[in-house]
Amino acid sequence: MPLLAIALTLLTAAVLVVDLARPGLAQPLREGVATVAAPAQSALAGWDDGRVRALTEERDALAAEVDRLQEQVRQQEQLRTLDRATTWGDHDLLPARVVAFAPATSPVGGRTVTIDVGARDGVETDQTVVAADGLVGRVLRVAPRSSDVLLLGDAGVVVGVRFGADGALGSVEARPVPGLPPRGHGELTLTALGDTQIRAGDEVSTLGSPDDRPYAARIALGTVTAVDPDRGQLGRTAVVTPHVDTDVLDLVAVVFTGRGDR
Repeated sequence: MPLLAIALTLLTAAVLVVDLARPGLAQPLREGVATVAAPAQSALAGWDDGRVRALTEERDALAAEVDRLQEQVRQQEQLRTLDRATTWGDHDLLPARVVAFAPATSPVGGRTVTIDVGARDGVETDQTVVAADGLVGRVLRVAPRSSDVLLLGDAGVVVGVRFGADGALGSVEARPVPGLPPRGHGELTLTALGDTQIRAGDEVSTLGSPDDRPYAARIALGTVTAVDPDRGQLGRTAVVTPHVDTDVLDLVAVVFTGRGDR
């Protein structure tokens, strides 16, 4: 019936166009439209407000279901991408959605995001959190149904790493290092252990922690994008651009390692 109403509207518009262009030609067409439209108009007139409201609600419900299914498909694809990307050791992933955030200036302390899984899902403090592209951070606080994640790039976060083809040791942090060039938004500083050479393009991954907490080993972290000039500091330094943009986080996962996390 909605299609019929649309068709009648289009036909009426056509009559108006003809009437404006050639007034004499429109009369037969108007009579024909009236003949065709009369039964349909009678049928449409029989629709009361309740019927129209019911059809509108049904349409809106179907549209909402389509949106829900599309979101489900998108989430499943994100999960497949996440699972394909995490090839580093024996682990399980608990998917989670970012539902809130706190800037570094928050009185609670730390640059964090809140995810929609918590103690009832088996989450504990100091578990690693990842996205499809690599490291996100670690679980800082746990509530029954949610958890706060301290992000890579917070001023208080220092991560032990390996970098380059030989897996040289170092650390990555966001805190400005005196004497080094200023960093851009989101950029981190890699400090090599000793005098190890750093090269632009070196891949950086997590070194790992005892029992894989707070950081499991071999998780992609970022890429060296620039090497700082040697100014006599104890270890060579470089700029690292993280693989994960924490400003646009959506689907993440809490890492449960194969050592009895749950």
